[in-house]
Amino acid sequence: MTQDEAGTGRFGRWLRVAVVKVLMPVAIVVGAGAAASFMIATRPVARQLPVEPPVLLVESIVADAGDQAIHITVPGTVTPHTETTLISEVSGQVLEVSKHFVNGGFLRAGEVVIRIDPRNYIAEVRRAEAGLARSHTQLLQEKSLADYERGDFERLKSQDALSTSDLAHRRLQIAQAEAESAAADAQLVRARGDLDRTVVRMPFDGIFTAREVGLGQFVNPGVPIGVIFAIDYAEVRLPLSPRQAREVTLPGYLESADAPKTPVSITTEAGDAWSGSLVRTEGTLDSASRTLYAIARVDDPYGLLGTRPATATPLRIGTYVDVTLRGRTLANVVALPRHLLKPGNQVWIIDDELRIQARSVDFDYADSRFVYVSAGIEHGDQICMTPIDNPLPGTRVRIIDTSS
Repeated sequence: MTQDEAGTGRFGRWLRVAVVKVLMPVAIVVGAGAAASFMIATRPVARQLPVEPPVLLVESIVADAGDQAIHITVPGTVTPHTETTLISEVSGQVLEVSKHFVNGGFLRAGEVVIRIDPRNYIAEVRRAEAGLARSHTQLLQEKSLADYERGDFERLKSQDALSTSDLAHRRLQIAQAEAESAAADAQLVRARGDLDRTVVRMPFDGIFTAREVGLGQFVNPGVPIGVIFAIDYAEVRLPLSPRQAREVTLPGYLESADAPKTPVSITTEAGDAWSGSLVRTEGTLDSASRTLYAIARVDDPYGLLGTRPATATPLRIGTYVDVTLRGRTLANVVALPRHLLKPGNQVWIIDDELRIQARSVDFDYADSRFVYVSAGIEHGDQICMTPIDNPLPGTRVRIIDTSS
């Protein structure tokens, strides 16, 4: 093989390799394009399927229309109807102190609280008795002389032994003796009263809240002995807004003590329940809050007078309570939990197709728990109770069965 032939062979091989390297990618690209065009041309047509909106699970209640009594609940504090500071009316040393004369101690009316040294007052009584006896003796003597002179007046007058002026003078002496006797009697009454005041007694059934004196202490008139409050009944002061006051039957200002009272229910912070009644109002509106204060009464709050079981928890003075008053009766209304009322006075109703619809309602009264709907809801309507974020009218729902 000549040199020219060898060179020609090498060039041919190079040319074939070059052709393969150039044409192969082109062929691949053309083939891929043809395959893609075929696939696009033969692809299936996409169908749009309707999307079912989600069904919401909700709870509901059935509207029950009827007559409903308004119940108004207001806060209050239990207070004593009578609170008194016992004061010493005489001076002396305290010789005796009741064992119940302590903070929280209970004593019945007439029981002894303390005894003050009575010796000086016993002496004053005896001195007053002696003075009264002397004045009575003087009075009797003057009256005896007067009777004698009056009976023998004509005889003595004829003998010029007694004049009219003498008889008049005797009458003046009698009047003076009567005045001295009356003064001595008053002095004895005062001395006996001071002696009685050396024994300080309970003015009513009550409990002590403060003790100011002790055994052996010397007291003077006007010195506080202790503070007590009555426990025959307690009072609760109830603030009523003008609207609440219109809804409740309040006691009249000229109402007799025997007139029927509006009952109230009292609940303590611990959950204990008590019953009471409205007895009066304070008659004027509070200038700052524009509220009217009504007074509720609870009998025997400590259970110490036998009207309640001895084991009952006492309704202590100072206890915070909620008092529920029964108001007027609303005719043919639906009582709904207050949270069901949406802005614009709307309520979500579930129609016959189980779709929620907004319904505007009117109500006669609302409190912290309920609204009393008078129009917009019919008896038997299904009312959605489950809170729904941004609900759309017509949204399908499924009612949860809560009967089991």
